[in-house]
Amino acid sequence: MFAKKPQQVTLRSTEVQRNFREVVNRAGSGQEHIIVERDGLPVIVMISLAEYQLLMREREQREAREERLKKFEAAARRIGQEIERSGLSEEDVLAHLEEIQQQTYDDQYGGSQS
Repeated sequence: MFAKKPQQVTLRSTEVQRNFREVVNRAGSGQEHIIVERDGLPVIVMISLAEYQLLMREREQREAREERLKKFEAAARRIGQEIERSGLSEEDVLAHLEEIQQQTYDDQYGGSQS
């Protein structure tokens, strides 16, 4: 069964102060996201610990992916520079890559890819 999407609720900071235990329980249940306003402006959001942990895990995964992409881009630049130094044309490189792809397919699946 799918969890119901949390309801967004806005409360004034004075109301949160007066009813702190209740507000914490509401946010902690995962059924509500509590937006706390001070002087009519939103200043914080209260969410359940489970949702916070999910957000942090997603953030870490995104940051790790971005780091892997940066490393890949740097490696691709180095390869491109080496190809230029060696005097190979783009067509030569693409033809060689197709040969390697075919060899890899043959090695893995024992036949020709057609």
